Formats: sequence, C-alpha cells, structure tokens
Amino acid sequence: MTKLSYFTRPSAEDLAESGNLTDIWHQLTKLRYDVFVDELHQYQENDSGNLDDPGEHFLALMNDDILLGYISINTPSENGFRIAKYFGHDVINSITENNNDSLIYEIRGLTVDNNHRGHGIARLLMLGALKFSQLNGADDIIAMGHKSVLPMYEAIGMRVLSQYQKAAGDVVFYPMTASVETLGANVEDELQELVLVNVSESDDACYHGGASWDESGFDFTRRSELVVADVLDSPFPPCPEVMQVITDNLISACHESPPTHCEPLIEKIADVREVPEDHILVSSGSSSLMFSLLPKLLNSQSRVLVLSPMYGEYLHILTHLIACNVTHFPLYPEDKFVIPSDDFVSLARQHDAVIMVNPNSPTGIYADDLVDVVERILAKDDAHSECKMIWVDETYIDYVAGAKSLESLTQSHEELIICKSMSKCYALSGLRVAYAVTSKAQNLRRFIPPWAVSLPAQLGAIAALDNPDYYQQQYSNVHQNREELNLQLIDMGFTTYPSVANYILTELPKSVDYSSQQFIMQCRAYDIFIRDAENMGITLDSRYVRFAVRSRAENNRVIDCLAKVLSVD
Repeated sequence: MTKLSYFTRPSAEDLAESGNLTDIWHQLTKLRYDVFVDELHQYQENDSGNLDDPGEHFLALMNDDILLGYISINTPSENGFRIAKYFGHDVINSITENNNDSLIYEIRGLTVDNNHRGHGIARLLMLGALKFSQLNGADDIIAMGHKSVLPMYEAIGMRVLSQYQKAAGDVVFYPMTASVETLGANVEDELQELVLVNVSESDDACYHGGASWDESGFDFTRRSELVVADVLDSPFPPCPEVMQVITDNLISACHESPPTHCEPLIEKIADVREVPEDHILVSSGSSSLMFSLLPKLLNSQSRVLVLSPMYGEYLHILTHLIACNVTHFPLYPEDKFVIPSDDFVSLARQHDAVIMVNPNSPTGIYADDLVDVVERILAKDDAHSECKMIWVDETYIDYVAGAKSLESLTQSHEELIICKSMSKCYALSGLRVAYAVTSKAQNLRRFIPPWAVSLPAQLGAIAALDNPDYYQQQYSNVHQNREELNLQLIDMGFTTYPSVANYILTELPKSVDYSSQQFIMQCRAYDIFIRDAENMGITLDSRYVRFAVRSRAENNRVIDCLAKVLSVD
C-alpha cells in the first residue's frame, strides 16, 4: 500500500525509540546519502553512510514500509531561506522582494530512490508539499531544482528563474517560485484526491525529564542521593500551612471523595486572582487541562502557530493527538530567544490559533509586552485577523516580580485562554493541580471529569494561595541561587541565556567535543540529572542543556560534577 506520510523533524529522543518514525528517518538519511554523496557528489563521504536533512517538516512516500522518496518543507525563518547559501541572499531577496507581506514556505530536498524514478513520484511529492503549504496558510513557495527535472516543476506551474544557476557537485540548480493559489488552481483535481497521513503514532508519549525515577524507583533513600535538575519542580518545600492542613486531615484526605468540581478551590482562585468564578476551570495539572481542552478547541484543519523552543507537550498534542497544521516561530540564541513582536503578530494573525509560554521554557525569557501582543493579534481592523484562539501558559510567571498576568484580559477577549500550573511556583508537583481562565469556561467545563483534583491537592492549593509572603521569599532565594549558578557556569565556559525562573538554558563549552546527550549521561554517573534541550525546539542543536536551579548545596554538587566531567580528556 502506497501512502504519502508527513512528520515533523524527529528529536534525538524520538530516534532513541524504535518505531515507524525512527525506521522512516533512517531510510531517509540513507537515501539522502546515496543520492547527494554517492550519486551527485555534493557532500563528502562519511563512515555512517547517512546524511542528515536539516528540514523542519517532511513528506515521505511509502510503499508499505519502504521509502520511495521524500521532500522537506521549511517555514519562515529570520535567518532567511536555506537556498540562499547556493544563490546568495541578494539573489533570493530580489526574487522575493514583491512578496514582503506573503507567508513563504521553502520546498527543498526533493529526493527519489533511483530504483523508483520515472513513475511520477517527484510530481506526487511536489503536490504533497503544495497541499501541506496550502493547509498551513502559505501564500507562496520558493524552491530550487536541478536541470534534469525542470520540466516537471514547470508542468505544475513553478516559475523557473533560469537567469540564476549554481553548480553543486555534478548538477546545476535553478531557483523557482510560485503562488500557492495559482499552483493549486493548476492541479486542483489532483490535490483533492491527495491524502496526507500523519506518520507519528497517536500513542507516542511526549519526552520529559524525570529519568531519575528510572534510577531510584520508589527508594527515597536512594532518591535523596540524587540531584534532580532535569525537571523543574520547585527547589523549596510547600509553605508550612500546606503541610499542616494535609497532616491534620490526612485520614479524611485519603478516604473521602473531594468536592466534585473543586468548588472551594475555584472560589479561592477567583478571590486571589480577581477573576470571575465562572471563568475558571481546575484539573490535575496543566497537562490534564491541555489534553482535555485543546482537542475540543482545535482540529486537524486548524493552523496553529507555536514558539520554538517551547514546552514540548504542546507540540506533542498538536501533532500526535490532533494532527493540526503547525507552524514553528523560531527564536534564536543570537537574539537571546526574545520574541520579535512585529513579526510574531503579523504571522499570528494568519493562523487559527497561537500557543505561547510566558515566561518561556526552556529559555527562561519573560515577554513583558504580551498584553500589547495579544491586543494586536486580535485587533479588528481593516486587515482581518484569522486568529480565533490564543493560549498562554503562565506556569512560571509568579517567579517574575511585578509581572502582569493576562488572566483579567480574558474578560474582554473570548479568544484568550490562560493556563496556570500550581506545581512549579507553589511546590505542589506531586499533588497535581492547575487551572485555566477563560470566558469559555462554562462551555468547556463538561470536558473536565468530576473529582479531577484530589482532596489533598485541593486542601494544599487553597493553603498555598493563602500564603503569598512565604512564596515570595522562596522566589527571592531562587533568583539569588540562579545568579550564583549562572556565574559559575559562565566561569566553566558555558554560554548561558537570561532567565527569570528556576532554570537556565546553556550551550556546552566550546572545549566539549561531544553531544548534549553524551554530556548528560556522563553527569548521571555522578548522580546528577540535567536536561538535554536538543528536542525542545528547532533552533536548539545537540549542544544545548538546561539546568534546573536547586538549593545552593545541590547547585554546588552540580558544579563539582561538571568540573569532573569537563576535566575528562
């Protein structure tokens, strides 16, 4: 059976697992090596016999389990188009100068197995890329193709710019552009028959930190010997009042059913946050809210814009559970991962939905202009906004002194949903409690199961909200410990990025010649667990790691470990 499958570039963790996606990727990199190294001589030989494709999205034509060919698609990037490295930025800028307000997708890497050429596979892959671009809201596409297949490109309506050419290996390439609308009209009947299949298994689990549980199990004596800096649980305990109310009522808290819909907790949240009770939804952690609500708010036709890097659970739900059309908005280390507001607003208005985390994870960057960004995305002006939902995750916002939550803004914008975990800032990760604020709460409440939050968690969350002074002191301690850890990491050669929360994103020292995965495995030998950040965004490669900020004593153990790992020849 032949099918056209699509998937987003797999992470290192994806490839560590066996499965359909891993098998396809291995075939893809082998095919790319066979064609671009052995056949076209564009790249140097290597011992692996595989050649990575740097694309963002992929379409693969499969005959049962055999890869016949593939094509890759890149969404807009501040670094420009990848084909500029062949023709130069001046040429590409001149080609696209009349498309300044257009959303341009780059189609590249069209590759067909030599044994299956001459059967229309290249055309089918190109049509698949066109359909993918249509579904994701692209206005135009830009590509390059080599001389022998130019008739195929021209036949479907691509405009080949023959005045520009570039030799690479044994072939000559030409740039091409086209309007998605025009191309679609040319091949409308074929596109209607074309079905794209999400190759990612729906039961794939999103990768998180937490590898320390594999080491310790429920042996808490052993667990106390570890430094767990790969997850972002708070480095301080809950306030004493949380422990007191649970301890005083421990028997009842274990054997009695809690209030069915968390009514006392909702009343407390409404009072503390100054939002209406009927705008609040409560569940057992932010992941529960995401899995319950996002599939009801979005569907496979939805065009969703996400930050990259960003908390990976969102991309997992969008691609594996809902199969949305996802566009990554890349944030770059050279810009300190700051969101360029004008570009983001412009692109967001062309999508059905936008998802952001603020402060962002794993970058630790807080966008203090998000009220203005939301207002601009949703503005009802002459240039119509297509955005129907903005989801903002404010899990770490309490770490930011004077930060302005967008919770109150939900009263004037029905498109806005604020998600707030109480795990990280209130030291309640093990109890599992979170809430969302939205004017759509009444309609969405039926998707939250009864008794979603345990009785101990409801008791603890109310006590935590009643004791803000305790937590403010803890946040101050975290900031101090983070600054100390940051300076120590810099002294050891790490490149660090500004953070306002309980974590630091870093690049490995230039003296380190192994990958982030190899690096964290060496740290585990010293009972130190840190997070490989490679799979957390398309702009993070295999040299990025994230450190959770722990207590000063634990941070010192991390530094001692790093000194040993870095001293190994």
